[in-house]
Amino acid sequence: MVERNESVRDHLLARLPQPENLAAYREEVALMLAKNRKAFLREKWVVCVQLLFAVAFMTYLLLGGDRLFGTPKGVWLGTLALVLLLYAFVDVLKHFINRSRVEILKEVKQVQLQVLELQASLKADGQNQR
Repeated sequence: MVERNESVRDHLLARLPQPENLAAYREEVALMLAKNRKAFLREKWVVCVQLLFAVAFMTYLLLGGDRLFGTPKGVWLGTLALVLLLYAFVDVLKHFINRSRVEILKEVKQVQLQVLELQASLKADGQNQR
């Protein structure tokens, strides 16, 4: 078990960017964050449209339900409306989880860039003292 943990640790440490590649890594992080922000905004619009449609459909059924609920068609439409509303709320929950994930990823990348800048400055100071 200890060997496995050490190999995982070594593998993760090998994937860390080096201070020499700081500018390229900073550009890569900025590109990744921009791509995540763009996808997040697209997801936000889709979730809003789904939720508005589900609420509008449910409202239509509730307001005009007196003629529909006595028929099999009305039961079918009511069930469909409930499923659509449940699906929309699940997507809203998924959207909030993704928003938190993107915010945490952004914070982690900022801290990682700061650590790399500190490593680069320490390495430069160490070379200047020699």
